[in-house]
Amino acid sequence: MNSLVFLLSALSFAVLASSRGFYQCQPCRGEECNVRPEGCKYGMEKGPCGIWRCNSGPGQRCGGRDNHLGKCGNGTTCNCGICRGCSTDMYEIGIIECSKGFICY
Repeated sequence: MNSLVFLLSALSFAVLASSRGFYQCQPCRGEECNVRPEGCKYGMEKGPCGIWRCNSGPGQRCGGRDNHLGKCGNGTTCNCGICRGCSTDMYEIGIIECSKGFICY
């Protein structure tokens, strides 16, 4: 009986978590939706809540549901939670910035 209650509780939690999102955020409203962060070396874009945020660069954290840990900038891709590759945004201004070799199993 206890295992059935536990199983149903776990299943209910899983359904709620997947339907409501992994984390909660309030959608931006009005002018806050247009505020852009300064000093973004690797570009920027709007996150899942509609707020602008800086992209991650080579060797920085990325991924997670809706990229809540960060989204990689141009020229890099998220692999095992780290942005890999070379930043094309930095290359365009004459700086070559790449992640170091890393193998993820």
